[in-house]
Amino acid sequence: MEKRKNTRVPFNIESAVGYQGRTVKGEVVNLSLTGMLFKSSDEIPIHTPLDIVFFLTGTTSRLTINLNGKAVRVDERGTAIEFNEIDIDSFIHLKNIVAYNEGDEDKIMEEFYRSMRSD
Repeated sequence: MEKRKNTRVPFNIESAVGYQGRTVKGEVVNLSLTGMLFKSSDEIPIHTPLDIVFFLTGTTSRLTINLNGKAVRVDERGTAIEFNEIDIDSFIHLKNIVAYNEGDEDKIMEEFYRSMRSD
């Protein structure tokens, strides 16, 4: 049985992952404050530095979330990506997405604080 330190929420949204001069488009399957599961027809090499972009489209605007990470696992479900760098604005949007879909912002913030203490 898999034990996660951070809550993952289902979240299906278009995303692009860039590495070594390539851009791979796909879909986020689930999301946490520290990573995501990315589904694409292209395989992404493990441990490769990645530039990640989410595209959030509203009725009157388009917002992007930018992160850096690396692929840590590839299997039939997709590519597991661990985030290792995020700007403050993107973090706030990511935290809001996860908290809204989880339904408990306090729980998500406690996970964030716990991860900061363990570094």
